[in-house]
Amino acid sequence: MAEKDKYYAYIYPQWKLEIENIEDSFEKSIAQYEFPYRDGALLEDMGQKAHKIKFRCYFYNENYDSHIELIKFLEGKDLVEIAHPQYGIITGKIETLSVRHDDREKTAEIDITFIENLRGEIHPLTYVDVESAAEEAFIEGQEEQMEEFADDTEAELGAEADEVLKKELDPAKGILEQFTDISAKARSYVKDVDTYVRKLESTINTIANPANSLIATINYGVNLPGRVIGAVAKTVERYAMLYDTIKNAPTRFLLSLKDGLKKLELSLGKFSKHTRIASVQRRALEAGYIYKSDELKRQALKSAEKVKSFDIKGNYLKAEPAEQIMTIQEIEQTLADVRSDIQETVELSRGMQSLKDMGLNLLEHVNIIKLEREKLVSVDIENEIPLHLICLKYGLSYNYATRIHAINNCKHPNFVKGELNIYAR
Repeated sequence: MAEKDKYYAYIYPQWKLEIENIEDSFEKSIAQYEFPYRDGALLEDMGQKAHKIKFRCYFYNENYDSHIELIKFLEGKDLVEIAHPQYGIITGKIETLSVRHDDREKTAEIDITFIENLRGEIHPLTYVDVESAAEEAFIEGQEEQMEEFADDTEAELGAEADEVLKKELDPAKGILEQFTDISAKARSYVKDVDTYVRKLESTINTIANPANSLIATINYGVNLPGRVIGAVAKTVERYAMLYDTIKNAPTRFLLSLKDGLKKLELSLGKFSKHTRIASVQRRALEAGYIYKSDELKRQALKSAEKVKSFDIKGNYLKAEPAEQIMTIQEIEQTLADVRSDIQETVELSRGMQSLKDMGLNLLEHVNIIKLEREKLVSVDIENEIPLHLICLKYGLSYNYATRIHAINNCKHPNFVKGELNIYAR
């Protein structure tokens, strides 16, 4: 073996190999799509196949016996780590091992085909349904809020709280009139609760709570915590319905709902803690609904981008008008606003895990949406040109214009200039 052909490689933990005839195999996985009456095929690069390295190693004289130990070691099923003279440390498995040895001359040759293991780990994205997650956390939150109200009552009344909390109430009657044999202190507390619930029930009562809403599916029970929390939840729901006409402007809707509920909280005074908890729960739930709706619109836009605008005869195929989607800035702004409110409310009631879950679910959803930004490239537009023309310039269908406008928040789509993020081809 010529000196110039000598290389040294290491198989951990203990073998130093003298090798030659290094041969690498780099193969691509190419998907081929063939079409009737079209020459050739549409090719799609699916990435590199497993990297194979073939080399021959020599054992002679005092190293001869070590090749038997190496063969036994390579029979194992664990990943093998090799220090390669060109690629450094790589991990993989031995696919084939061919041995030629001569005991009389104490020489051995081993041909090894080594396959590199996956570079890095695969972490598949898990797409959680933000709407379902928000509803599940909301339902859990109602149960936790009733427990929170019971704890507040015990802190207020002490030993007498148990009697007040366990009493079954007739929903058709007022709260105070159903309590007779209680102390003056307890009666004063129940009177405050009764006043609070009456105010809630009289607030924008011209709006009827829908029979098929999420709240209608929750059993609040017949005791005092259920009566109170059910009333505040229904009132907050009516506020959300009050601003229903501006839901097509999500940022404005959530801010208007926040302002309205803040006024409600200030107007009720005592028990404002539970008004605030219910308000934040509702806003987080509405944010979940908005994000789910926006994502469906976004997916519809993606599908529309693949539809041809002209048929084979050149006739224009009129597409359905694209629905407006939220920009990244709007999504981040609404998320930050809702999560800030959640954080402030958690300070009031740290035992309510559902509030934390709501904030986390919204954050995870937005993070997944923002992962699309990894597929963006930044381009510099020197002169003002329409966004549709930019799409064509960079090999994209002009149907991409709506989504590109959303991620950049261009003020004037027909006069775009400066740095612009576009989707990579």
